[in-house]
Amino acid sequence: MDERIAAEEKRIRRMGAGRASGSIDVKAAVMERVRAIHAEQAASEDAASASPGQTVAGTGTQMPVMTRQQMPKQRPALQRGRRLAAGLCAVALLGVAGFGVVRNVLDQGTAGKVLHPDFAVTRQTEAKPLALKDRSGRIVAQLKYTVSKGYTPSYIGSSSARERFFKLKEQYERQAQAGLQPGETAAYYVNDSELIALMNGLGYGAPLFFTSREVTYTNYKQLSAAREQTGKWSFALPPERIGGLRLAEGRLFTKTPSGYEPEYRQILKELKAEVEGDPDGNPLAVTIWPLKSIAKAEMVYQEGSQQLKLNLFWDIAETTGPVQIILNPGQNAEMWSYEDKELLFIPGTGEENNGGSVSRLYWYDSAYGGLALITDPPDQRLTREQWENIAAGMVQQ
Repeated sequence: MDERIAAEEKRIRRMGAGRASGSIDVKAAVMERVRAIHAEQAASEDAASASPGQTVAGTGTQMPVMTRQQMPKQRPALQRGRRLAAGLCAVALLGVAGFGVVRNVLDQGTAGKVLHPDFAVTRQTEAKPLALKDRSGRIVAQLKYTVSKGYTPSYIGSSSARERFFKLKEQYERQAQAGLQPGETAAYYVNDSELIALMNGLGYGAPLFFTSREVTYTNYKQLSAAREQTGKWSFALPPERIGGLRLAEGRLFTKTPSGYEPEYRQILKELKAEVEGDPDGNPLAVTIWPLKSIAKAEMVYQEGSQQLKLNLFWDIAETTGPVQIILNPGQNAEMWSYEDKELLFIPGTGEENNGGSVSRLYWYDSAYGGLALITDPPDQRLTREQWENIAAGMVQQ
């Protein structure tokens, strides 16, 4: 047996001695494993050769009588040695090439998955709050914990009240869209006493709305061309592929002001005056809202029956101070870092349909000069693996 082990070791060393394809260092641990395998095989052969009921030397164990099944023939020692040496040589070659080769084979082989980068994950703590920075090192966004206080209107409308509100709103929205060209956005004001009463009761704010005549782009080239038309407000799109999925369609949405912005109050004042001064009593006033920047994109990635819907938002970074990213109660944040790129991930908590608990992924968009945000689709919560696919696509583009 000692001669067989010695011969095996010489054979393995001889296989790794060729310097033309690189030196292979067979570690002591590997040789110990070789010896252990030979010892196990020797014990198995001794057990097989023992006669029924005979005690195997060195074990002190009585072998059971086996009369109906014959032991399979062992391969010749030389053939077993060659198979073992070839396997060890293959492992050594993979070790020389690096573990990345193993991951590449596993991820891109039969499974057809795309190799993911290894993100360095840093979790939010009280002593070390997380923040996103631009290329100069300036903090552009930081996390802020808050106690969520739900707004309670003076009157909680019933489901029938909400249904009536949305039915009226849809009626006026169709009228506002009638004069729009594809890709245009309109601001419209409705002077309808029933609609205003429902809005006040439900706590929905002023009867000023925005609507767009959407254009669906069916491939990445079309979507990129539409994005480039925004000129100086250009922003970076996610890659054409995320994981094994390819972009199937996308839509872009013009940025519109919120009720706290001066533009909103100005357009509300103008349209309200137009409606009140209309001699025919028309309750609807509409104006085209100019394209100033893109605020949102909807992108659908697909491969066969698998589909991934993404909602993306862009927001120009504040020049007076960092943007406050709110953490809802129970939520925690993680910084995912890869080379010089960082993404801030906030997993969702609670029920899927709770709008305040969706998962969020933030990063600084250097092309746009502001923050980019991806959220869960409204009808589902993405898994952590899906979020890692998205993040991998972002840092590798």
